[in-house]
Amino acid sequence: MTLAEKILSLRTERGMSQDDLAEKLDVSRQSVSKWETAQSTPDLDKIIKLANLFGVTVDELVRDEECPQPPEPPEAKVIYVEREKQGLTPIQALGVVFEVTGVALAIIGLMGAPLLIFAAVALVVLGLPLLLARKHPFLIAGWLAVGLSCLALNPYTSVSPWGLIGGLRRLYYYITYITIPGFRDPSTVFAIAVGIVRGLLILALAFFTWRAWKKKKSLEKDG
Repeated sequence: MTLAEKILSLRTERGMSQDDLAEKLDVSRQSVSKWETAQSTPDLDKIIKLANLFGVTVDELVRDEECPQPPEPPEAKVIYVEREKQGLTPIQALGVVFEVTGVALAIIGLMGAPLLIFAAVALVVLGLPLLLARKHPFLIAGWLAVGLSCLALNPYTSVSPWGLIGGLRRLYYYITYITIPGFRDPSTVFAIAVGIVRGLLILALAFFTWRAWKKKKSLEKDG
């Protein structure tokens, strides 16, 4: 029996799908499919993980002989199938909180506090990725927050990254010339905070977006 046949046999004997095996080995489903059809061979580290996962030795797995029989289960062992968890995940629950809070603020805003409507729209928009997106909801919400800040707030985008350098420069002037009346204006402090916070957020989002993209490309390459 070949390595491809052994992987297929051991996987099916344990009631695992190709997706289940791929998730446990941190590879794509296409990689598992190619292993089982002998289109490609897993790397040594993946062979070791396969042997540990199936409860066999590496030698038994790679030798061109009959597939080893899995060990007999204990007599009192209870076999059950884990059902998919019902209900909301913690991230989805946070999205629900955003949506409910946004709707509540919108109702209050319509009753005589129009400024709250802007906050309500922001919460509703930011809550949607958390509620609906399956992959990287926080990245999506973060980029939406940046976009909303550019629409609702003075963008301060004359320097890059958006507002960070300008915000630090204004902070320096604020500390240096704090005795000047104009620099004691609350709007100046607000402008500094917008520039610095949004600039740091963009740098963090860019880094984690690049990491997610790199991981995706690595999985595609394995496949």
